[in-house]
Amino acid sequence: MSDPNIDGEPVSAGIDRHASWTELFFDLVVVAGVAALAHVLGSTLDFATLGLYALLFPAFWLTWTTFMLYGNVAAAKTHVIRLMIGMFGLGVMVASVPGVAHAAFDHGGDVRPLNTFAIAYIATRLYASQSWRRGEVVLDFPVVQVSTGLLPWIVSIWVDEQGKLLLWAAGIGLDLVLILVVSGHKILGRTQSKFSAQATTRRRSRRKDGHDGEVPEIHGVSVDPAHFSERLGLFVIIVLGESVVQVVGAAAEVRYDVGLLVTGAASFILLAGMFGLSVVFGYAGLPHLRGGRIPARAALGLHCLVTGVIATVAVSLSSVVKQGSDPLPDPGRWLLCGAVATYFALGVVTGVASHSSDLRRTISRTVTGIAVPLSLGLFATGTSGRMLVVWMAVVVLAHLWFERRLPPVRGRRHREFRTA
Repeated sequence: MSDPNIDGEPVSAGIDRHASWTELFFDLVVVAGVAALAHVLGSTLDFATLGLYALLFPAFWLTWTTFMLYGNVAAAKTHVIRLMIGMFGLGVMVASVPGVAHAAFDHGGDVRPLNTFAIAYIATRLYASQSWRRGEVVLDFPVVQVSTGLLPWIVSIWVDEQGKLLLWAAGIGLDLVLILVVSGHKILGRTQSKFSAQATTRRRSRRKDGHDGEVPEIHGVSVDPAHFSERLGLFVIIVLGESVVQVVGAAAEVRYDVGLLVTGAASFILLAGMFGLSVVFGYAGLPHLRGGRIPARAALGLHCLVTGVIATVAVSLSSVVKQGSDPLPDPGRWLLCGAVATYFALGVVTGVASHSSDLRRTISRTVTGIAVPLSLGLFATGTSGRMLVVWMAVVVLAHLWFERRLPPVRGRRHREFRTA
Protein backbone atom coordinates (compact mmCIF):
# COMPACT_ATOMS: atom_id res chain seq x y z
CA MET A 1 0.00 0.00 0.00
CA SER A 2 1.38 3.43 -0.87
CA ASP A 3 0.43 6.92 0.20
CA PRO A 4 0.28 9.99 -2.07
CA ASN A 5 3.00 12.56 -1.54
CA ILE A 6 2.54 16.32 -1.66
CA ASP A 7 2.43 16.25 -5.47
CA GLY A 8 -0.10 13.45 -5.62
CA GLU A 9 2.42 10.78 -6.58
CA PRO A 10 2.67 7.50 -4.66
CA VAL A 11 5.48 6.97 -2.20
CA SER A 12 6.33 3.31 -1.79
CA ALA A 13 8.26 1.84 1.07
CA GLY A 14 11.87 0.97 0.34
CA ILE A 15 12.24 3.52 -2.49
CA ASP A 16 14.49 6.56 -2.06
CA ARG A 17 12.48 9.76 -1.93
CA HIS A 18 13.22 12.65 -4.22
CA ALA A 19 12.45 16.35 -3.97
CA SER A 20 8.92 17.10 -5.12
CA TRP A 21 7.88 19.84 -7.52
CA THR A 22 6.46 21.84 -4.62
CA GLU A 23 9.74 21.64 -2.73
CA LEU A 24 11.67 22.79 -5.80
CA PHE A 25 9.24 25.69 -6.20
CA PHE A 26 9.81 26.58 -2.56
CA ASP A 27 13.60 26.55 -3.07
CA LEU A 28 13.33 29.06 -5.91
CA VAL A 29 11.69 31.61 -3.62
CA VAL A 30 14.55 31.32 -1.13
CA VAL A 31 17.13 31.72 -3.87
CA ALA A 32 15.29 34.87 -4.95
CA GLY A 33 16.17 36.21 -1.51
CA VAL A 34 19.81 35.26 -2.05
CA ALA A 35 19.73 37.14 -5.37
CA ALA A 36 18.25 40.21 -3.68
CA LEU A 37 21.03 40.14 -1.09
CA ALA A 38 23.61 39.80 -3.87
CA HIS A 39 22.33 42.97 -5.51
CA VAL A 40 22.63 44.80 -2.20
CA LEU A 41 26.20 43.57 -1.72
CA GLY A 42 27.13 44.48 -5.28
CA SER A 43 25.78 48.03 -5.12
CA THR A 44 28.26 49.44 -2.61
CA LEU A 45 31.00 47.11 -1.44
CA ASP A 46 32.27 47.94 2.05
CA PHE A 47 32.33 46.36 5.49
CA ALA A 48 28.86 47.69 6.32
CA THR A 49 27.15 46.05 3.32
CA LEU A 50 29.17 42.87 3.82
CA GLY A 51 28.02 42.77 7.44
CA LEU A 52 24.40 43.29 6.42
CA TYR A 53 24.73 40.46 3.90
CA ALA A 54 26.25 38.18 6.54
CA LEU A 55 23.34 39.08 8.85
CA LEU A 56 20.43 38.59 6.45
CA PHE A 57 21.67 35.49 4.61
CA PRO A 58 21.39 33.21 7.70
CA ALA A 59 17.85 34.52 8.25
CA PHE A 60 16.79 33.25 4.83
CA TRP A 61 18.76 30.04 5.24
CA LEU A 62 17.34 29.22 8.70
CA THR A 63 13.80 29.76 7.43
CA TRP A 64 14.44 27.53 4.41
CA THR A 65 16.03 24.86 6.60
CA THR A 66 13.03 24.73 8.93
CA PHE A 67 10.57 24.11 6.09
CA MET A 68 13.00 21.77 4.31
CA LEU A 69 13.30 19.56 7.38
CA TYR A 70 9.53 19.63 7.87
CA GLY A 71 9.02 18.28 4.35
CA ASN A 72 11.80 15.75 4.87
CA VAL A 73 10.35 14.31 8.07
CA ALA A 74 6.65 14.60 7.19
CA ALA A 75 7.16 13.01 3.74
CA ALA A 76 3.74 11.99 2.39
CA LYS A 77 2.00 13.89 5.20
CA THR A 78 3.47 17.24 4.15
CA HIS A 79 0.78 19.89 3.67
CA VAL A 80 1.15 21.94 0.50
CA ILE A 81 -0.68 24.90 2.05
CA ARG A 82 1.90 25.06 4.82
CA LEU A 83 4.74 25.33 2.31
CA MET A 84 2.80 27.94 0.34
CA ILE A 85 2.30 30.07 3.43
CA GLY A 86 6.01 29.76 4.13
CA MET A 87 6.72 30.89 0.56
CA PHE A 88 4.55 33.95 1.06
CA GLY A 89 6.42 34.87 4.24
CA LEU A 90 9.74 34.44 2.45
CA GLY A 91 8.41 36.55 -0.43
CA VAL A 92 7.69 39.40 1.98
CA MET A 93 11.23 39.10 3.33
CA VAL A 94 12.67 39.20 -0.20
CA ALA A 95 10.62 42.26 -1.15
CA SER A 96 11.82 44.04 2.00
CA VAL A 97 15.56 43.55 1.34
CA PRO A 98 16.15 46.72 -0.76
CA GLY A 99 14.30 48.84 1.78
CA VAL A 100 16.23 47.20 4.62
CA ALA A 101 19.52 48.06 2.95
CA HIS A 102 18.45 51.67 2.39
CA ALA A 103 17.12 52.13 5.92
CA ALA A 104 20.13 50.44 7.52
CA PHE A 105 22.56 53.02 6.12
CA ASP A 106 20.28 56.08 6.02
CA HIS A 107 20.17 57.18 9.63
CA GLY A 108 16.84 58.70 10.57
CA GLY A 109 15.17 57.23 7.50
CA ASP A 110 12.07 55.09 7.13
CA VAL A 111 12.26 52.07 9.46
CA ARG A 112 9.13 50.40 8.08
CA PRO A 113 11.08 48.06 5.75
CA LEU A 114 13.14 46.93 8.75
CA ASN A 115 10.02 46.20 10.77
CA THR A 116 8.41 44.46 7.79
CA PHE A 117 11.39 42.17 7.37
CA ALA A 118 11.56 41.44 11.11
CA ILE A 119 7.83 40.70 11.44
CA ALA A 120 7.84 38.48 8.33
CA TYR A 121 10.87 36.58 9.62
CA ILE A 122 9.40 36.13 13.11
CA ALA A 123 6.00 35.02 11.82
CA THR A 124 7.45 32.64 9.23
CA ARG A 125 9.88 31.04 11.66
CA LEU A 126 7.21 30.64 14.34
CA TYR A 127 4.79 29.15 11.83
CA ALA A 128 7.46 26.77 10.54
CA SER A 129 8.44 25.67 14.05
CA GLN A 130 4.87 24.46 14.62
CA SER A 131 4.92 22.21 11.55
CA TRP A 132 5.73 19.00 13.35
CA ARG A 133 3.08 16.85 14.93
CA ARG A 134 2.57 16.93 18.66
CA GLY A 135 5.16 14.84 20.47
CA GLU A 136 7.81 14.92 17.71
CA VAL A 137 11.34 16.14 18.46
CA VAL A 138 13.71 16.71 15.54
CA LEU A 139 16.89 14.96 16.66
CA ASP A 140 19.18 16.10 13.84
CA PHE A 141 18.55 19.87 14.00
CA PRO A 142 16.43 20.71 17.06
CA VAL A 143 16.99 24.48 16.73
CA VAL A 144 14.12 24.55 14.19
CA GLN A 145 11.73 23.89 17.08
CA VAL A 146 13.36 26.40 19.44
CA SER A 147 12.21 30.03 19.28
CA THR A 148 14.75 31.52 21.69
CA GLY A 149 16.70 33.17 18.88
CA LEU A 150 13.57 35.09 17.83
CA LEU A 151 13.34 37.03 21.10
CA PRO A 152 15.87 39.72 20.06
CA TRP A 153 14.02 40.09 16.75
CA ILE A 154 10.75 40.69 18.59
CA VAL A 155 12.35 43.35 20.81
CA SER A 156 13.90 45.02 17.75
CA ILE A 157 10.49 46.16 16.50
CA TRP A 158 10.44 48.92 19.15
CA VAL A 159 13.99 50.31 18.80
CA ASP A 160 15.79 52.52 16.24
CA GLU A 161 17.46 51.23 13.08
CA GLN A 162 20.93 50.70 14.57
CA GLY A 163 19.44 48.94 17.58
CA LYS A 164 17.42 46.73 15.26
CA LEU A 165 20.50 45.51 13.42
CA LEU A 166 22.34 44.81 16.67
CA LEU A 167 19.39 42.83 18.01
CA TRP A 168 19.06 40.93 14.73
CA ALA A 169 22.74 40.01 14.95
CA ALA A 170 22.19 38.86 18.54
CA GLY A 171 19.26 36.70 17.44
CA ILE A 172 21.18 35.09 14.58
CA GLY A 173 24.19 34.58 16.84
CA LEU A 174 21.99 32.93 19.46
CA ASP A 175 20.57 30.56 16.85
CA LEU A 176 24.07 29.66 15.67
CA VAL A 177 25.16 28.95 19.24
CA LEU A 178 22.07 26.80 19.80
CA ILE A 179 22.92 24.82 16.66
CA LEU A 180 26.26 23.92 18.23
CA VAL A 181 25.19 23.23 21.80
CA VAL A 182 21.59 21.97 21.67
CA SER A 183 21.27 18.20 21.36
CA GLY A 184 18.08 16.67 20.03
CA HIS A 185 18.48 13.67 22.30
CA LYS A 186 18.76 15.91 25.37
CA ILE A 187 15.64 17.83 24.35
CA LEU A 188 13.82 14.53 23.84
CA GLY A 189 14.81 13.34 27.32
CA ARG A 190 13.78 16.60 28.98
CA THR A 191 10.46 16.68 27.12
CA GLN A 192 9.67 13.12 28.08
CA SER A 193 10.45 13.87 31.74
CA LYS A 194 8.30 17.02 31.66
CA PHE A 195 5.33 15.27 30.08
CA SER A 196 5.63 12.32 32.46
CA ALA A 197 5.56 14.70 35.44
CA GLN A 198 2.51 16.50 34.03
CA ALA A 199 0.73 13.19 33.43
CA THR A 200 1.48 12.07 36.98
CA THR A 201 -0.08 15.27 38.31
CA ARG A 202 -3.16 14.82 36.13
CA ARG A 203 -3.56 11.19 37.27
CA ARG A 204 -3.55 12.25 40.89
CA SER A 205 -6.16 14.93 40.26
CA ARG A 206 -8.41 12.61 38.24
CA ARG A 207 -8.39 9.58 40.52
CA LYS A 208 -11.30 11.07 42.36
CA ASP A 209 -13.30 10.92 39.11
CA GLY A 210 -12.15 7.41 38.28
CA HIS A 211 -10.07 8.51 35.25
CA ASP A 212 -6.32 8.04 34.77
CA GLY A 213 -4.19 10.65 33.06
CA GLU A 214 -2.49 9.51 29.89
CA VAL A 215 1.17 10.16 29.17
CA PRO A 216 1.51 11.84 25.74
CA GLU A 217 3.63 9.89 23.30
CA ILE A 218 6.97 11.65 22.80
CA HIS A 219 9.43 10.38 20.24
CA GLY A 220 12.37 11.61 18.23
CA VAL A 221 12.35 11.88 14.45
CA SER A 222 15.36 11.87 12.13
CA VAL A 223 15.89 12.98 8.56
CA ASP A 224 15.47 10.79 5.50
CA PRO A 225 19.14 10.61 4.38
CA ALA A 226 18.64 10.38 0.61
CA HIS A 227 16.04 13.16 0.50
CA PHE A 228 18.09 15.30 2.90
CA SER A 229 21.27 15.12 0.82
CA GLU A 230 19.35 15.73 -2.38
CA ARG A 231 17.68 18.89 -1.02
CA LEU A 232 21.02 20.29 0.14
CA GLY A 233 22.63 19.50 -3.20
CA LEU A 234 19.77 20.96 -5.21
CA PHE A 235 19.90 24.18 -3.22
CA VAL A 236 23.60 24.56 -4.04
CA ILE A 237 22.88 23.86 -7.72
CA ILE A 238 20.14 26.51 -7.78
CA VAL A 239 22.46 29.06 -6.14
CA LEU A 240 25.12 28.26 -8.74
CA GLY A 241 22.53 28.70 -11.48
CA GLU A 242 21.52 32.07 -10.06
CA SER A 243 25.23 32.98 -10.01
CA VAL A 244 25.49 32.25 -13.74
CA VAL A 245 22.41 34.41 -14.33
CA GLN A 246 24.05 37.30 -12.46
CA VAL A 247 27.21 37.06 -14.57
CA VAL A 248 25.19 36.91 -17.80
CA GLY A 249 23.09 39.87 -16.69
CA ALA A 250 26.20 41.91 -15.94
CA ALA A 251 27.71 40.99 -19.33
CA ALA A 252 24.56 42.17 -21.10
CA GLU A 253 25.10 45.69 -19.75
CA VAL A 254 28.67 46.26 -21.01
CA ARG A 255 30.30 46.55 -24.42
CA TYR A 256 31.25 43.29 -26.05
CA ASP A 257 34.95 42.64 -26.67
CA VAL A 258 37.51 39.84 -26.39
CA GLY A 259 38.22 40.70 -22.75
CA LEU A 260 34.55 40.30 -21.88
CA LEU A 261 34.49 36.93 -23.63
CA VAL A 262 37.53 35.75 -21.65
CA THR A 263 36.05 37.00 -18.38
CA GLY A 264 32.74 35.30 -19.08
CA ALA A 265 34.42 32.02 -19.97
CA ALA A 266 36.64 32.10 -16.86
CA SER A 267 33.64 32.95 -14.66
CA PHE A 268 31.68 30.04 -16.09
CA ILE A 269 34.63 27.69 -15.59
CA LEU A 270 34.93 28.82 -11.96
CA LEU A 271 31.23 28.29 -11.22
CA ALA A 272 31.07 25.02 -13.18
CA GLY A 273 34.17 23.85 -11.30
CA MET A 274 32.45 24.57 -8.00
CA PHE A 275 29.54 22.47 -9.25
CA GLY A 276 31.95 19.64 -9.99
CA LEU A 277 33.65 19.83 -6.61
CA SER A 278 30.40 20.21 -4.62
CA VAL A 279 28.15 17.79 -6.50
CA VAL A 280 30.21 15.41 -8.65
CA PHE A 281 33.13 14.98 -6.23
CA GLY A 282 31.20 16.03 -3.13
CA TYR A 283 28.03 15.08 -1.31
CA ALA A 284 24.93 17.08 -0.37
CA GLY A 285 26.39 20.08 -2.19
CA LEU A 286 29.49 20.15 0.02
CA PRO A 287 32.91 19.83 -1.65
CA HIS A 288 34.90 16.67 -0.88
CA LEU A 289 32.29 15.40 1.61
CA ARG A 290 31.46 11.69 1.88
CA GLY A 291 28.12 10.48 3.16
CA GLY A 292 27.84 8.90 6.57
CA ARG A 293 30.96 10.55 7.95
CA ILE A 294 29.59 13.64 9.76
CA PRO A 295 26.33 14.38 11.64
CA ALA A 296 23.46 15.98 9.74
CA ARG A 297 23.69 19.00 12.03
CA ALA A 298 27.30 19.61 11.00
CA ALA A 299 26.40 19.15 7.34
CA LEU A 300 23.71 21.81 7.65
CA GLY A 301 26.09 24.28 9.27
CA LEU A 302 28.65 23.76 6.50
CA HIS A 303 25.89 24.03 3.90
CA CYS A 304 24.98 27.50 5.16
CA LEU A 305 28.60 28.63 4.81
CA VAL A 306 29.14 27.06 1.38
CA THR A 307 25.99 28.55 -0.17
CA GLY A 308 26.73 31.95 1.34
CA VAL A 309 30.26 31.89 -0.06
CA ILE A 310 29.10 30.81 -3.54
CA ALA A 311 26.62 33.69 -3.64
CA THR A 312 29.44 36.04 -2.63
CA VAL A 313 31.66 34.74 -5.45
CA ALA A 314 28.84 35.49 -7.89
CA VAL A 315 28.71 39.11 -6.71
CA SER A 316 32.46 39.42 -7.24
CA LEU A 317 32.30 37.93 -10.74
CA SER A 318 29.52 40.32 -11.72
CA SER A 319 31.61 43.22 -10.44
CA VAL A 320 34.60 42.10 -12.51
CA VAL A 321 32.47 41.85 -15.65
CA LYS A 322 31.27 45.43 -15.13
CA GLN A 323 34.73 46.71 -14.14
CA GLY A 324 36.37 45.60 -17.38
CA SER A 325 40.15 45.55 -17.68
CA ASP A 326 40.73 47.94 -14.77
CA PRO A 327 42.24 46.63 -11.51
CA LEU A 328 39.70 45.87 -8.83
CA PRO A 329 39.54 48.18 -5.81
CA ASP A 330 41.01 46.64 -2.67
CA PRO A 331 37.60 45.63 -1.18
CA GLY A 332 36.54 44.00 -4.47
CA ARG A 333 39.81 42.11 -4.84
CA TRP A 334 39.71 40.84 -1.30
CA LEU A 335 36.07 39.83 -1.62
CA LEU A 336 36.78 37.72 -4.70
CA CYS A 337 40.01 36.16 -3.43
CA GLY A 338 38.71 35.72 0.10
CA ALA A 339 35.45 34.10 -1.02
CA VAL A 340 37.25 31.60 -3.27
CA ALA A 341 39.79 30.82 -0.53
CA THR A 342 36.95 30.31 1.97
CA TYR A 343 35.18 27.90 -0.39
CA PHE A 344 38.31 25.77 -0.71
CA ALA A 345 38.98 26.04 3.03
CA LEU A 346 35.53 24.60 3.67
CA GLY A 347 36.42 21.83 1.21
CA VAL A 348 39.52 21.05 3.25
CA VAL A 349 37.41 20.90 6.41
CA THR A 350 34.81 18.57 4.90
CA GLY A 351 37.52 16.38 3.37
CA VAL A 352 39.34 15.95 6.66
CA ALA A 353 36.13 15.54 8.69
CA SER A 354 34.72 12.87 6.37
CA HIS A 355 38.07 11.09 5.94
CA SER A 356 37.99 11.60 2.15
CA SER A 357 41.29 13.45 2.21
CA ASP A 358 44.69 11.92 2.87
CA LEU A 359 47.78 14.02 3.68
CA ARG A 360 48.68 14.49 0.02
CA ARG A 361 45.21 15.76 -0.87
CA THR A 362 45.00 18.03 2.16
CA ILE A 363 48.34 19.69 1.37
CA SER A 364 47.52 20.19 -2.32
CA ARG A 365 44.06 21.57 -1.54
CA THR A 366 45.47 23.94 1.07
CA VAL A 367 48.28 25.27 -1.13
CA THR A 368 46.34 25.68 -4.36
CA GLY A 369 42.89 26.48 -2.95
CA ILE A 370 43.73 28.69 0.02
CA ALA A 371 47.30 29.98 -0.28
CA VAL A 372 47.11 30.97 -3.97
CA PRO A 373 43.88 33.06 -3.75
CA LEU A 374 45.02 34.75 -0.53
CA SER A 375 48.41 35.54 -2.06
CA LEU A 376 46.67 37.13 -5.04
CA GLY A 377 44.48 39.15 -2.71
CA LEU A 378 47.54 40.35 -0.85
CA PHE A 379 49.99 41.06 -3.66
CA ALA A 380 48.03 41.42 -6.92
CA THR A 381 47.13 45.07 -6.29
CA GLY A 382 47.69 46.18 -9.88
CA THR A 383 46.26 43.09 -11.56
CA SER A 384 43.05 43.47 -13.52
CA GLY A 385 39.92 41.79 -12.24
CA ARG A 386 39.77 39.76 -15.44
CA MET A 387 43.18 38.23 -14.80
CA LEU A 388 42.22 37.43 -11.20
CA VAL A 389 39.15 35.53 -12.42
CA VAL A 390 41.33 33.63 -14.89
CA TRP A 391 43.66 32.64 -12.03
CA MET A 392 40.69 31.47 -9.96
CA ALA A 393 39.47 29.39 -12.89
CA VAL A 394 42.92 27.80 -13.16
CA VAL A 395 42.81 26.96 -9.44
CA VAL A 396 39.45 25.20 -9.68
CA LEU A 397 40.56 23.33 -12.81
CA ALA A 398 43.64 22.14 -10.91
CA HIS A 399 41.41 20.82 -8.13
CA LEU A 400 39.24 18.98 -10.63
CA TRP A 401 42.33 17.50 -12.25
CA PHE A 402 43.59 16.32 -8.86
CA GLU A 403 40.24 14.67 -8.13
CA ARG A 404 40.28 12.78 -11.41
CA ARG A 405 43.95 11.74 -11.30
CA LEU A 406 44.49 10.79 -7.67
CA PRO A 407 43.26 7.35 -6.57
CA PRO A 408 40.23 7.36 -4.25
CA VAL A 409 40.80 7.30 -0.51
CA ARG A 410 40.10 3.88 0.94
CA GLY A 411 36.72 3.41 2.50
CA ARG A 412 33.20 2.76 1.31
CA ARG A 413 31.11 5.74 0.32
CA HIS A 414 27.93 5.74 2.39
CA ARG A 415 24.61 7.29 1.57
CA GLU A 416 23.61 8.26 5.05
CA PHE A 417 24.24 10.97 7.59
CA ARG A 418 24.87 10.15 11.19
CA THR A 419 22.32 11.52 13.62
CA ALA A 420 23.36 14.20 16.08
